[in-house]
Amino acid sequence: MDFIDRENELGILRDHLKKPGASMFVLYGRRRIGKSALIGRLLEGLPRAAYHVATRSTTSDELARLSACLAVAWDIPLLEAQPLSSPAGLAALLESVREPSILVLDEFPYLAEGEPSLPGMLQASWDRRLSKGPLKLVFCGSSVSVMEGTFLSPRSPLYGRRTGQLRLGPLAAGCLKEAFRWKTPEIVELSALFGGVPGYLCRLNPELSLAENLREKVLRRGEPLYEEIPFLLREELREPRVYHSILAAMAGGARKFGEICSKAGLDRANLSRYLGTLSELGLVEREVPVTERKPDKSRNGLYRISDPFVATWFAFVHPYRDAIERGGPGPETMREILARVRDSMPRAVEPVLRGMLLDPPLSDFVPFRPAAAGRQWSREAEFDAVLLDEVRKNAFIAEFKWGSGRADPGLLDGLREKACREPAFAGMKLTFCAAARNGFSKRRKTSSDERLLDVSALKL
Repeated sequence: MDFIDRENELGILRDHLKKPGASMFVLYGRRRIGKSALIGRLLEGLPRAAYHVATRSTTSDELARLSACLAVAWDIPLLEAQPLSSPAGLAALLESVREPSILVLDEFPYLAEGEPSLPGMLQASWDRRLSKGPLKLVFCGSSVSVMEGTFLSPRSPLYGRRTGQLRLGPLAAGCLKEAFRWKTPEIVELSALFGGVPGYLCRLNPELSLAENLREKVLRRGEPLYEEIPFLLREELREPRVYHSILAAMAGGARKFGEICSKAGLDRANLSRYLGTLSELGLVEREVPVTERKPDKSRNGLYRISDPFVATWFAFVHPYRDAIERGGPGPETMREILARVRDSMPRAVEPVLRGMLLDPPLSDFVPFRPAAAGRQWSREAEFDAVLLDEVRKNAFIAEFKWGSGRADPGLLDGLREKACREPAFAGMKLTFCAAARNGFSKRRKTSSDERLLDVSALKL
Protein backbone atom coordinates (compact mmCIF):
# COMPACT_ATOMS: atom_id res chain seq x y z
CA MET A 1 0.00 0.00 0.00
CA ASP A 2 1.39 3.38 -1.00
CA PHE A 3 1.54 6.35 1.36
CA ILE A 4 -1.99 7.80 1.42
CA ASP A 5 -3.69 10.78 3.03
CA ARG A 6 -1.97 12.40 6.06
CA GLU A 7 -1.86 15.73 4.25
CA ASN A 8 -3.18 17.52 7.32
CA GLU A 9 -0.58 15.90 9.58
CA LEU A 10 2.19 16.60 7.08
CA GLY A 11 1.09 20.23 6.96
CA ILE A 12 1.28 20.55 10.75
CA LEU A 13 4.79 19.10 10.84
CA ARG A 14 6.05 21.11 7.86
CA ASP A 15 4.70 24.34 9.29
CA HIS A 16 6.49 23.57 12.55
CA LEU A 17 9.80 22.92 10.83
CA LYS A 18 9.48 26.16 8.84
CA LYS A 19 9.23 28.32 11.93
CA PRO A 20 12.45 30.14 12.80
CA GLY A 21 14.50 29.04 15.77
CA ALA A 22 14.54 25.89 17.82
CA SER A 23 11.65 23.50 18.27
CA MET A 24 10.81 20.32 20.17
CA PHE A 25 7.95 18.45 18.49
CA VAL A 26 6.37 15.34 20.00
CA LEU A 27 4.79 12.84 17.59
CA TYR A 28 3.26 9.73 19.07
CA GLY A 29 0.66 7.06 18.47
CA ARG A 30 0.13 3.35 18.75
CA ARG A 31 2.21 0.79 16.86
CA ARG A 32 1.60 0.35 13.11
CA ILE A 33 -0.17 3.72 12.89
CA GLY A 34 2.32 5.09 10.33
CA LYS A 35 4.58 7.44 12.30
CA SER A 36 7.79 6.32 10.60
CA ALA A 37 6.24 6.54 7.13
CA LEU A 38 4.99 10.04 7.95
CA ILE A 39 8.43 11.13 9.14
CA GLY A 40 10.02 9.59 6.05
CA ARG A 41 7.73 11.63 3.80
CA LEU A 42 8.36 14.76 5.90
CA LEU A 43 12.14 14.55 5.63
CA GLU A 44 12.29 13.90 1.88
CA GLY A 45 14.67 16.41 0.32
CA LEU A 46 15.34 18.33 3.54
CA PRO A 47 19.00 19.22 4.18
CA ARG A 48 20.76 18.27 7.42
CA ALA A 49 17.93 15.98 8.51
CA ALA A 50 19.03 13.08 10.71
CA TYR A 51 16.70 10.18 11.54
CA HIS A 52 17.52 7.58 14.19
CA VAL A 53 15.35 4.66 15.30
CA ALA A 54 16.12 3.44 18.80
CA THR A 55 16.08 -0.21 19.77
CA ARG A 56 16.40 -2.00 23.08
CA SER A 57 20.17 -2.32 22.68
CA THR A 58 22.85 -0.98 25.02
CA THR A 59 23.47 2.73 25.39
CA SER A 60 26.90 2.42 23.75
CA ASP A 61 25.39 0.66 20.72
CA GLU A 62 22.62 3.26 20.42
CA LEU A 63 25.14 6.11 20.56
CA ALA A 64 27.36 4.41 18.00
CA ARG A 65 24.48 4.05 15.53
CA LEU A 66 23.29 7.58 16.22
CA SER A 67 26.85 8.88 15.68
CA ALA A 68 27.04 7.15 12.29
CA CYS A 69 23.69 8.70 11.33
CA LEU A 70 24.74 12.21 12.39
CA ALA A 71 28.11 11.85 10.69
CA VAL A 72 26.37 11.46 7.33
CA ALA A 73 23.34 13.74 7.77
CA TRP A 74 25.22 16.60 9.38
CA ASP A 75 28.55 16.01 7.59
CA ILE A 76 30.64 15.39 10.71
CA PRO A 77 33.20 12.75 9.58
CA LEU A 78 34.88 12.77 13.01
CA LEU A 79 31.82 11.08 14.53
CA GLU A 80 32.47 7.94 12.49
CA ALA A 81 36.00 7.66 13.86
CA GLN A 82 35.09 8.79 17.38
CA PRO A 83 31.44 7.94 18.17
CA LEU A 84 29.65 9.55 21.06
CA SER A 85 30.35 7.69 24.28
CA SER A 86 27.76 9.11 26.69
CA PRO A 87 24.42 10.96 26.81
CA ALA A 88 26.35 13.96 28.09
CA GLY A 89 28.41 13.88 24.90
CA LEU A 90 25.23 13.83 22.83
CA ALA A 91 23.85 16.81 24.73
CA ALA A 92 27.11 18.72 24.17
CA LEU A 93 27.03 17.93 20.44
CA LEU A 94 23.45 19.15 20.11
CA GLU A 95 24.31 22.36 21.92
CA SER A 96 27.16 22.96 19.46
CA VAL A 97 24.87 23.02 16.40
CA ARG A 98 25.11 26.42 14.72
CA GLU A 99 23.13 26.03 11.50
CA PRO A 100 19.53 24.91 10.88
CA SER A 101 19.38 21.15 11.42
CA ILE A 102 16.82 18.44 12.17
CA LEU A 103 17.15 15.44 14.45
CA VAL A 104 14.36 12.86 14.68
CA LEU A 105 14.64 10.37 17.52
CA ASP A 106 12.15 7.60 16.76
CA GLU A 107 11.06 5.19 19.51
CA PHE A 108 12.45 7.62 22.05
CA PRO A 109 11.01 5.57 24.97
CA TYR A 110 13.63 2.89 24.22
CA LEU A 111 16.40 5.48 24.58
CA ALA A 112 14.96 6.74 27.85
CA GLU A 113 14.49 3.19 29.11
CA GLY A 114 18.15 2.37 28.48
CA GLU A 115 19.40 5.71 29.82
CA PRO A 116 16.93 7.15 32.40
CA SER A 117 19.06 10.27 32.80
CA LEU A 118 18.56 11.29 29.15
CA PRO A 119 15.30 13.31 29.57
CA GLY A 120 16.90 15.30 32.40
CA MET A 121 20.03 16.00 30.34
CA LEU A 122 17.95 17.13 27.36
CA GLN A 123 15.92 19.41 29.63
CA ALA A 124 19.08 21.01 30.98
CA SER A 125 20.49 21.44 27.46
CA TRP A 126 17.22 22.90 26.21
CA ASP A 127 17.06 25.43 29.01
CA ARG A 128 20.75 26.29 28.72
CA ARG A 129 21.23 26.61 24.95
CA LEU A 130 19.10 24.48 22.64
CA SER A 131 15.96 26.61 22.96
CA LYS A 132 17.93 29.58 21.63
CA GLY A 133 19.59 27.72 18.75
CA PRO A 134 18.60 26.54 15.25
CA LEU A 135 18.05 22.82 16.01
CA LYS A 136 14.70 21.17 15.32
CA LEU A 137 14.11 18.13 17.54
CA VAL A 138 11.34 15.63 16.79
CA PHE A 139 10.64 12.91 19.36
CA CYS A 140 8.55 9.93 18.25
CA GLY A 141 7.22 6.96 20.17
CA SER A 142 4.70 4.12 20.03
CA SER A 143 4.23 3.76 23.77
CA VAL A 144 1.48 6.30 24.30
CA SER A 145 1.68 6.20 28.10
CA VAL A 146 5.47 6.66 28.14
CA MET A 147 5.40 9.51 25.60
CA GLU A 148 2.67 11.33 27.50
CA GLY A 149 4.47 10.70 30.78
CA THR A 150 7.78 11.97 29.37
CA PHE A 151 6.53 15.13 27.66
CA LEU A 152 3.07 15.93 29.02
CA SER A 153 3.35 15.03 32.70
CA PRO A 154 4.22 17.85 35.14
CA ARG A 155 6.50 15.39 36.94
CA SER A 156 8.73 14.93 33.88
CA PRO A 157 11.92 16.99 33.31
CA LEU A 158 10.80 17.76 29.73
CA TYR A 159 7.34 19.00 30.74
CA GLY A 160 6.58 22.40 29.27
CA ARG A 161 9.49 22.31 26.80
CA ARG A 162 7.64 20.93 23.79
CA THR A 163 6.75 23.46 21.11
CA GLY A 164 4.24 21.21 19.37
CA GLN A 165 2.62 17.81 19.62
CA LEU A 166 0.53 15.44 17.53
CA ARG A 167 -1.05 12.13 18.43
CA LEU A 168 -1.41 10.22 15.18
CA GLY A 169 -4.70 8.42 14.72
CA PRO A 170 -6.02 5.89 12.20
CA LEU A 171 -6.91 6.75 8.63
CA ALA A 172 -10.53 7.68 7.95
CA ALA A 173 -12.58 5.15 6.02
CA GLY A 174 -12.91 7.48 3.04
CA CYS A 175 -9.13 7.53 2.56
CA LEU A 176 -8.92 3.78 1.99
CA LYS A 177 -10.39 4.14 -1.50
CA GLU A 178 -6.97 5.32 -2.68
CA ALA A 179 -5.44 1.92 -1.95
CA PHE A 180 -8.46 -0.37 -2.35
CA ARG A 181 -10.42 0.18 -5.55
CA TRP A 182 -13.47 -1.43 -4.06
CA LYS A 183 -17.10 -0.36 -3.97
CA THR A 184 -18.08 1.92 -1.12
CA PRO A 185 -19.92 -0.73 0.96
CA GLU A 186 -16.82 -2.93 0.77
CA ILE A 187 -14.62 -0.03 1.90
CA VAL A 188 -16.93 0.47 4.89
CA GLU A 189 -16.66 -3.23 5.74
CA LEU A 190 -12.87 -3.13 5.34
CA SER A 191 -12.71 -0.25 7.81
CA ALA A 192 -15.08 -2.07 10.16
CA LEU A 193 -12.84 -5.16 10.30
CA PHE A 194 -9.35 -3.67 10.01
CA GLY A 195 -9.75 -0.02 10.96
CA GLY A 196 -7.48 2.66 9.55
CA VAL A 197 -4.13 1.37 10.84
CA PRO A 198 -1.70 1.50 7.89
CA GLY A 199 0.49 -1.26 9.33
CA TYR A 200 -2.46 -3.66 9.08
CA LEU A 201 -3.84 -2.46 5.77
CA CYS A 202 -0.49 -2.77 3.99
CA ARG A 203 -0.56 -6.51 4.73
CA LEU A 204 -3.74 -6.95 2.70
CA ASN A 205 -4.04 -7.60 -1.03
CA PRO A 206 -6.37 -5.14 -2.81
CA GLU A 207 -6.78 -7.69 -5.61
CA LEU A 208 -8.50 -10.12 -3.25
CA SER A 209 -11.94 -9.75 -1.70
CA LEU A 210 -12.42 -8.98 1.97
CA ALA A 211 -13.28 -12.62 2.72
CA GLU A 212 -10.23 -13.83 0.78
CA ASN A 213 -7.99 -11.42 2.69
CA LEU A 214 -9.34 -12.77 5.97
CA ARG A 215 -8.61 -16.31 4.89
CA GLU A 216 -5.18 -15.67 3.34
CA LYS A 217 -3.79 -12.85 5.51
CA VAL A 218 -5.33 -13.38 8.95
CA LEU A 219 -6.52 -16.98 9.41
CA ARG A 220 -3.24 -18.58 8.43
CA ARG A 221 -0.19 -19.56 10.46
CA GLY A 222 2.93 -17.62 9.57
CA GLU A 223 1.06 -14.49 8.50
CA PRO A 224 2.00 -11.37 10.51
CA LEU A 225 -1.63 -10.43 11.13
CA TYR A 226 -2.33 -13.84 12.64
CA GLU A 227 0.13 -13.12 15.47
CA GLU A 228 -0.28 -9.34 15.56
CA ILE A 229 -2.60 -8.94 18.53
CA PRO A 230 -0.74 -11.28 20.93
CA PHE A 231 2.46 -9.46 19.90
CA LEU A 232 0.83 -6.08 20.53
CA LEU A 233 -0.30 -7.10 24.02
CA ARG A 234 3.14 -8.51 24.90
CA GLU A 235 4.91 -5.39 23.69
CA GLU A 236 2.62 -2.79 25.24
CA LEU A 237 1.46 -4.38 28.49
CA ARG A 238 3.10 -5.89 31.55
CA GLU A 239 0.41 -8.50 32.14
CA PRO A 240 -0.67 -9.56 28.64
CA ARG A 241 -2.56 -12.64 29.84
CA VAL A 242 -4.88 -10.55 32.00
CA TYR A 243 -5.58 -8.08 29.20
CA HIS A 244 -6.10 -10.99 26.83
CA SER A 245 -8.80 -12.42 29.11
CA ILE A 246 -10.53 -9.02 29.38
CA LEU A 247 -10.60 -8.53 25.61
CA ALA A 248 -11.76 -12.10 25.05
CA ALA A 249 -14.61 -11.56 27.53
CA MET A 250 -15.66 -8.38 25.75
CA ALA A 251 -15.48 -10.05 22.34
CA GLY A 252 -17.69 -12.78 23.76
CA GLY A 253 -20.45 -10.27 24.52
CA ALA A 254 -19.59 -8.88 27.97
CA ARG A 255 -20.17 -5.14 27.80
CA LYS A 256 -21.23 -4.18 31.32
CA PHE A 257 -18.56 -3.71 33.98
CA GLY A 258 -19.94 -6.49 36.16
CA GLU A 259 -20.16 -8.92 33.25
CA ILE A 260 -16.52 -8.32 32.34
CA CYS A 261 -15.52 -8.79 36.00
CA SER A 262 -17.28 -12.13 36.11
CA LYS A 263 -16.04 -13.50 32.78
CA ALA A 264 -12.45 -12.30 33.20
CA GLY A 265 -12.28 -13.38 36.85
CA LEU A 266 -11.13 -9.99 38.19
CA ASP A 267 -12.22 -7.83 41.12
CA ARG A 268 -13.72 -4.43 40.40
CA ALA A 269 -10.72 -2.34 41.52
CA ASN A 270 -8.26 -4.23 39.32
CA LEU A 271 -10.60 -4.26 36.35
CA SER A 272 -10.95 -0.47 36.52
CA ARG A 273 -7.18 -0.13 36.30
CA TYR A 274 -6.84 -2.56 33.41
CA LEU A 275 -9.68 -0.95 31.46
CA GLY A 276 -8.07 2.45 31.99
CA THR A 277 -4.84 1.20 30.45
CA LEU A 278 -6.67 -0.33 27.47
CA SER A 279 -8.53 2.95 27.01
CA GLU A 280 -5.28 4.94 26.99
CA LEU A 281 -3.97 2.66 24.24
CA GLY A 282 -7.12 3.24 22.18
CA LEU A 283 -8.14 -0.43 22.31
CA VAL A 284 -11.24 -0.08 24.48
CA GLU A 285 -13.75 2.68 25.13
CA ARG A 286 -16.59 3.27 27.56
CA GLU A 287 -19.72 4.15 25.65
CA VAL A 288 -22.67 6.06 27.14
CA PRO A 289 -25.85 7.33 25.49
CA VAL A 290 -24.86 10.40 23.49
CA THR A 291 -27.54 12.54 25.11
CA GLU A 292 -26.11 12.06 28.61
CA ARG A 293 -25.21 15.43 30.14
CA LYS A 294 -22.60 14.02 32.53
CA PRO A 295 -21.12 10.96 30.77
CA ASP A 296 -18.40 10.40 33.39
CA LYS A 297 -21.05 9.91 36.06
CA SER A 298 -23.48 7.91 33.95
CA ARG A 299 -24.54 4.50 35.21
CA ASN A 300 -25.46 3.44 31.69
CA GLY A 301 -21.89 2.94 30.49
CA LEU A 302 -21.07 -0.03 28.28
CA TYR A 303 -17.58 -1.09 27.25
CA ARG A 304 -16.59 -2.08 23.75
CA ILE A 305 -13.41 -2.95 21.88
CA SER A 306 -12.84 0.26 19.92
CA ASP A 307 -9.93 -0.96 17.78
CA PRO A 308 -11.56 -2.75 14.83
CA PHE A 309 -8.78 -5.24 14.16
CA VAL A 310 -8.45 -6.17 17.84
CA ALA A 311 -12.21 -6.88 17.79
CA THR A 312 -11.82 -8.86 14.56
CA TRP A 313 -8.96 -10.93 15.95
CA PHE A 314 -10.74 -11.83 19.17
CA ALA A 315 -14.01 -12.59 17.37
CA PHE A 316 -12.72 -14.63 14.42
CA VAL A 317 -9.16 -15.76 15.17
CA HIS A 318 -9.00 -16.44 18.89
CA PRO A 319 -11.89 -18.97 18.98
CA TYR A 320 -10.36 -20.96 16.10
CA ARG A 321 -6.68 -20.96 17.05
CA ASP A 322 -6.59 -24.72 17.67
CA ALA A 323 -7.90 -25.39 14.16
CA ILE A 324 -5.52 -22.85 12.62
CA GLU A 325 -2.52 -24.30 14.47
CA ARG A 326 -3.39 -27.74 13.07
CA GLY A 327 -3.15 -26.33 9.55
CA GLY A 328 -6.72 -25.07 9.13
CA PRO A 329 -9.25 -23.74 9.17
CA GLY A 330 -10.81 -26.32 6.88
CA PRO A 331 -13.62 -25.53 4.42
CA GLU A 332 -16.40 -26.20 6.93
CA THR A 333 -14.78 -24.08 9.66
CA MET A 334 -14.07 -21.33 7.15
CA ARG A 335 -17.74 -21.25 6.15
CA GLU A 336 -18.65 -20.99 9.82
CA ILE A 337 -16.23 -18.06 10.32
CA LEU A 338 -17.49 -16.19 7.26
CA ALA A 339 -21.09 -16.71 8.41
CA ARG A 340 -20.15 -15.16 11.76
CA VAL A 341 -18.49 -12.26 9.94
CA ARG A 342 -21.66 -11.63 7.92
CA ASP A 343 -23.86 -11.83 11.02
CA SER A 344 -21.66 -9.37 12.93
CA MET A 345 -21.21 -6.89 10.11
CA PRO A 346 -24.38 -4.80 10.73
CA ARG A 347 -23.08 -3.95 14.22
CA ALA A 348 -19.44 -3.64 13.14
CA VAL A 349 -20.13 -0.97 10.51
CA GLU A 350 -22.04 1.30 12.88
CA PRO A 351 -18.99 3.16 14.28
CA VAL A 352 -17.59 3.55 10.76
CA LEU A 353 -20.79 5.05 9.40
CA ARG A 354 -21.15 7.34 12.42
CA GLY A 355 -17.66 8.63 11.78
CA MET A 356 -18.35 9.10 8.07
CA LEU A 357 -21.36 11.30 8.88
CA LEU A 358 -18.92 13.87 10.29
CA ASP A 359 -16.98 14.31 7.03
CA PRO A 360 -17.85 14.92 3.37
CA PRO A 361 -19.67 13.61 1.48
CA LEU A 362 -21.96 12.25 4.21
CA SER A 363 -21.75 15.38 6.34
CA ASP A 364 -23.76 17.12 3.60
CA PHE A 365 -26.77 15.14 4.81
CA VAL A 366 -26.58 16.77 8.26
CA PRO A 367 -28.29 20.20 8.42
CA PHE A 368 -26.13 21.53 11.28
CA ARG A 369 -22.57 21.33 12.58
CA PRO A 370 -22.36 18.34 14.95
CA ALA A 371 -20.70 18.74 18.33
CA ALA A 372 -21.34 15.18 19.53
CA ALA A 373 -21.95 11.84 17.85
CA GLY A 374 -22.66 8.40 19.20
CA ARG A 375 -25.28 5.78 19.96
CA GLN A 376 -28.40 6.44 21.98
CA TRP A 377 -30.27 3.88 24.03
CA SER A 378 -32.80 3.87 26.83
CA ARG A 379 -35.54 1.62 28.17
CA GLU A 380 -37.75 2.76 25.31
CA ALA A 381 -35.52 2.31 22.27
CA GLU A 382 -32.06 2.13 20.71
CA PHE A 383 -30.66 4.30 17.90
CA ASP A 384 -27.67 3.43 15.70
CA ALA A 385 -26.39 7.00 15.35
CA VAL A 386 -27.34 10.35 16.86
CA LEU A 387 -25.56 13.62 16.08
CA LEU A 388 -26.20 16.67 18.27
CA ASP A 389 -25.36 20.33 17.82
CA GLU A 390 -23.48 22.25 20.50
CA VAL A 391 -26.56 23.58 22.30
CA ARG A 392 -28.50 20.33 21.87
CA LYS A 393 -31.39 21.91 20.05
CA ASN A 394 -30.93 19.79 16.91
CA ALA A 395 -30.53 16.05 16.53
CA PHE A 396 -29.75 13.98 13.44
CA ILE A 397 -30.99 10.42 14.00
CA ALA A 398 -29.90 7.58 11.71
CA GLU A 399 -30.73 3.92 11.34
CA PHE A 400 -28.46 1.59 9.34
CA LYS A 401 -29.58 -1.47 7.37
CA TRP A 402 -26.68 -3.65 6.29
CA GLY A 403 -28.23 -6.66 4.62
CA SER A 404 -27.67 -8.20 1.21
CA GLY A 405 -31.00 -6.98 -0.17
CA ARG A 406 -32.52 -3.57 -0.64
CA ALA A 407 -34.12 -1.88 2.35
CA ASP A 408 -37.67 -0.60 2.67
CA PRO A 409 -37.72 3.23 2.76
CA GLY A 410 -40.59 2.89 5.22
CA LEU A 411 -37.82 2.57 7.79
CA LEU A 412 -38.08 6.34 8.10
CA ASP A 413 -41.62 6.08 9.45
CA GLY A 414 -40.62 3.60 12.14
CA LEU A 415 -37.57 5.68 13.02
CA ARG A 416 -39.69 8.83 13.37
CA GLU A 417 -42.24 7.07 15.54
CA LYS A 418 -39.55 5.58 17.76
CA ALA A 419 -37.66 8.89 18.12
CA CYS A 420 -40.76 10.84 19.00
CA ARG A 421 -41.33 8.52 21.98
CA GLU A 422 -37.73 8.96 23.22
CA PRO A 423 -37.69 11.36 26.21
CA ALA A 424 -34.08 12.40 25.52
CA PHE A 425 -35.15 14.07 22.27
CA ALA A 426 -37.95 16.14 23.80
CA GLY A 427 -37.84 19.75 22.60
CA MET A 428 -35.25 19.10 19.87
CA LYS A 429 -35.63 19.65 16.15
CA LEU A 430 -35.15 16.22 14.63
CA THR A 431 -33.84 15.06 11.25
CA PHE A 432 -34.25 11.39 10.31
CA CYS A 433 -31.99 9.31 8.11
CA ALA A 434 -32.23 5.72 6.88
CA ALA A 435 -28.97 4.39 5.40
CA ALA A 436 -28.83 1.09 3.52
CA ARG A 437 -25.89 -0.91 2.16
CA ASN A 438 -27.57 -1.68 -1.17
CA GLY A 439 -30.10 1.10 -1.51
CA PHE A 440 -33.86 0.90 -1.25
CA SER A 441 -36.53 -1.32 -2.76
CA LYS A 442 -38.72 1.54 -3.97
CA ARG A 443 -38.77 5.27 -4.38
CA ARG A 444 -40.09 7.54 -1.70
CA LYS A 445 -40.67 11.24 -1.66
CA THR A 446 -38.94 12.56 1.45
CA SER A 447 -39.86 15.61 3.50
CA SER A 448 -37.36 18.31 4.48
CA ASP A 449 -36.51 16.51 7.73
CA GLU A 450 -35.90 13.11 6.09
CA ARG A 451 -32.89 11.58 4.35
CA LEU A 452 -32.42 8.34 2.42
CA LEU A 453 -28.80 7.31 2.06
CA ASP A 454 -27.83 4.64 -0.47
CA VAL A 455 -24.29 3.66 0.58
CA SER A 456 -23.69 1.72 -2.65
CA ALA A 457 -24.16 4.95 -4.64
CA LEU A 458 -21.72 7.01 -2.58
CA LYS A 459 -18.56 8.31 -4.22
CA LEU A 460 -15.77 8.59 -1.65
